[in-house]
Amino acid sequence: VYAPQHVISTAHEVAGVTRGQTVTTAGGVTYRATVVFYDPRIDIAVLDVPGLNVAPLRFGSQANPGDNAVVAGYPLDRAFTAVPARIAGGQRAEGTNIYQAGHGGPLLSPSGTVDGVLQAVESGVPDTGFALTAAYIQADAKAAASATAPVSTQGCTP
Repeated sequence: VYAPQHVISTAHEVAGVTRGQTVTTAGGVTYRATVVFYDPRIDIAVLDVPGLNVAPLRFGSQANPGDNAVVAGYPLDRAFTAVPARIAGGQRAEGTNIYQAGHGGPLLSPSGTVDGVLQAVESGVPDTGFALTAAYIQADAKAAASATAPVSTQGCTP
């Protein structure tokens, strides 16, 4: 949750879903959700979740190489995990959109701010992932923070 009643996620998590979208809190309460922003190019989606009363996380400042972090999420639809991580470095990169590959989840600072969104893992290299920085996604996140109109989630990812 990054804005009142709005959740930011990866686009590959909602690709092709046209109905029945929900968000479930840690306490087990389930809310209906609507995708109101969808960008498969950078793999970001925003869901409007009416009635969700959860304090939003804040975007952090720029993370630097050597900074500690936490990777949080539900890998391969398993139970919630939060594992320690460290920022190895930054690079400007271009790659394929979500219809080629991807993994996702928030990259958090130890203080709980959002430093970025995990996009992919390095195949064959354990414990190595790539994330979009908070600065990179903030403009889209801000634009969708009060959106309520549904948008297309295009097709399912392979």
